[in-house]
Amino acid sequence: MFIAKNLRQLRLEKGFTQEDLANRIGVTGQAVGKWERDECYPDITLLPGLAKLFGVTVDKLIGMEDFNMRQKTIEIQNRKYELAYQYKYDELVEFLEEENRNDPNECVADLAIALALSGDKSERPMRLLEQAIEDESRSYKARGTMYALLCFLYQSYGLTEKAEKLARSLPHAWESRELLLPHFLDKAKREEYLRLNLPKILHTIASLIDEDLMTTVEHLHSIEYGKPIELIDPSDAVKKIAEFFNRLPRK
Repeated sequence: MFIAKNLRQLRLEKGFTQEDLANRIGVTGQAVGKWERDECYPDITLLPGLAKLFGVTVDKLIGMEDFNMRQKTIEIQNRKYELAYQYKYDELVEFLEEENRNDPNECVADLAIALALSGDKSERPMRLLEQAIEDESRSYKARGTMYALLCFLYQSYGLTEKAEKLARSLPHAWESRELLLPHFLDKAKREEYLRLNLPKILHTIASLIDEDLMTTVEHLHSIEYGKPIELIDPSDAVKKIAEFFNRLPRK
């Protein structure tokens, strides 16, 4: 339950001290303090009175509403990935259309990509994703992913110049998580992180050199849902990169 956090927040919204709240419901200030530190819970018989005092439901007070919302989100995500991993894009669209009617802000980006993956040739996927990006309440990471997806959507509509312009506006590689995070890890964690991520970075660079590029649909699927790929051996990737620079004209 989330009662400790909710109690403190509701109490502060009312402008009560812990003693004020304690006096109103007939307990000690120490008891309220323990509730808010999550050391123990209020007696169940006190919950209706507390809820009435704060003008909320008991479910809201103890955090069941938040819990149910989180569970619903997890169920949606699990179903979304299940259908995507099986490449059942038409079923994915049908599922997300229904969820989007219930909560457009939550599912609009997912729906845009599902439509594109299902072969929708209208401009709706592009417009939905543009709409989702405008929502500044979304996390920085979520919006970054949407920008990457939108680049490939623009390409799929033949808007290559627009895709290039948007791609040029994105952060440089050296501002990415993969290259920044190692600076802030201790030696053991840094080596483990690099062991996991350097092969992916080298594979990506080598693929660009070989022009072994994925299709737009493959990119959309990979960015949004992830896609297992057989990585080039890191030593082979380094060799390809070195050969590329060796054959460039000397300046």
